[in-house]
Amino acid sequence: DQAPHLGRSVIQMEHLRVGYSGFAPLLKDINLQVRAGQRIAITGPNGCGKTTLLKTLAGEQIPLAGKVILGSSVKLGRMSQDLHFLDPEQNAVEHLWKYFPNQTEVRRFLGYYLLVGDEVLKPSFQLSYGQRARLMLAKLVVSGCNVLLLDEPINHLDISSRTQFEQALLSFNGAILLVVHDRYFMRRFAQQVWQVQDGKIIIHTVADMLQRAEDDHST
Repeated sequence: DQAPHLGRSVIQMEHLRVGYSGFAPLLKDINLQVRAGQRIAITGPNGCGKTTLLKTLAGEQIPLAGKVILGSSVKLGRMSQDLHFLDPEQNAVEHLWKYFPNQTEVRRFLGYYLLVGDEVLKPSFQLSYGQRARLMLAKLVVSGCNVLLLDEPINHLDISSRTQFEQALLSFNGAILLVVHDRYFMRRFAQQVWQVQDGKIIIHTVADMLQRAEDDHST
C-alpha cells in the first residue's frame, strides 16, 4: 500500500549513457521515466546492456554520462540472477526474523510467497532456485523496497515455479522493472515493454511487442 505516495515518477533517466569506462557505451541518450506502480519488461539480445542498466539504476554502476534521479521516498531493491544477496547458511525464517515479532508472523508472511512447511527451515543453499527467488522477493518487500529491479528471475524456473513466482510478484504494488525473454510471462505481467536495440530503448505496448514477435515468427 506504499506505492501511491511515491508521486508520479519514481525513476527519471536524463541523457543517460550506460556502460563501462574505456569501452563503447551499451546504451546512450536514454530519457525515460518509471512511474509509481508501473510494471515494465525489459527485453533484447544478450550483452545489449539490460543488466548494466539495472545496475546503473541501482547505483552499483556509475553512468558514463547523464543521470538517474530517484523519487524522494524510493527504496530500490535489486535481484541479481545469482541471488547472491541471500546468506546460503540461513533459512527463510532467519532471513526475515528481524522484521517480525515471532516465528508465526514470519511463517505467515512467507506463506504469501508460497514458502511453507519444512522448507522455511532449510538453509537456503538447500532450496530450489524457484524457492530462493521467492525468498529473495519476500526479503526485498519486507525490507520496505517499493521499486524492484529484477534480472531474469524466471530464467531457471520450470513452468510451475514460474507460475508461483508470478503469483508472488502480482501481490507487490510498487513499480517493477524486470528483464525477461518469456513472451507468455510478459503478456501476463507487463504494462509496457522496453526493447533494447542498437544502443537505444524502444518502448512498446505488450500487444505491439507480441504481434511483432508473431510476425517475425511467421516470416
